Amino acid sequence: MNKIAVLGCGPAGLLVAHAVARAGWEPHIISLKVKSDIPGSQHLQGFVPDITPEYPDNAVEFIRIGTAAGYAQKVYGDANHPTGWPNYSGVHKSWSVFSAYDKLWVLYKDLVEDWCVTSENVHDLLNEYTVVLSTLPMPNLCFKEHDFESVPFWIKTLPTPPVDADREIVVFNGLPMDQWYRWSILGGRCSVEGSWSPPVGAFEGKKAISNNCDCFPGLHRLGRWAKWQHGVLLHHAFSEATTIIHHTIGPKKVTVQL
Repeated sequence: MNKIAVLGCGPAGLLVAHAVARAGWEPHIISLKVKSDIPGSQHLQGFVPDITPEYPDNAVEFIRIGTAAGYAQKVYGDANHPTGWPNYSGVHKSWSVFSAYDKLWVLYKDLVEDWCVTSENVHDLLNEYTVVLSTLPMPNLCFKEHDFESVPFWIKTLPTPPVDADREIVVFNGLPMDQWYRWSILGGRCSVEGSWSPPVGAFEGKKAISNNCDCFPGLHRLGRWAKWQHGVLLHHAFSEATTIIHHTIGPKKVTVQL
């Protein structure tokens, strides 16, 4: 029997579980059974079958102010660090990550096996399951002294200006006089983001950049924190999981109906 394990039940984890289900297999979701809080204003940049509408929920306007070097300095503390600055302009497709995750949680929450995965039990999972797809942060599943490059970030939710409540906009700020580097209104939620000196009430985390970890080569890592690298978008977890399943065990002949 082919068995597929999905590690993690955050938005990326349940997108991976959805890819498994669409291929006709039952996803064995292993994670602490806690629905993730999504900080600030975020969005999906790609369509997910059966979860999002085929056509975008909104069109979001990207605006740049300042310079690419100024933006990189504020985000990474290095004016020469590569960023997505060249893509931060124009109008882009946007789907609601909040409604997508709500729908995924309703579909798959009862499949979550409530226990904590650590580096000590990954070998057992790799032996028990045909394919193991992890969305857990890579440092959590590292048993050697590997390097995980990151920078701190904070996000603070702000009251949405009534005059802009229906607007979809992200401002990328490369001006040196401002502490923040990203301000947005997405899906009616307004937030501001920066890297240093977090204000009171802000959510704090780490922005993954790169790593040299080679633990568990048989583990498929999906999502930005599981890959621990820059430039990974949330909807990539679904498309990459679909590709992995097709290349390893293939889809079942009978597709699970959702």
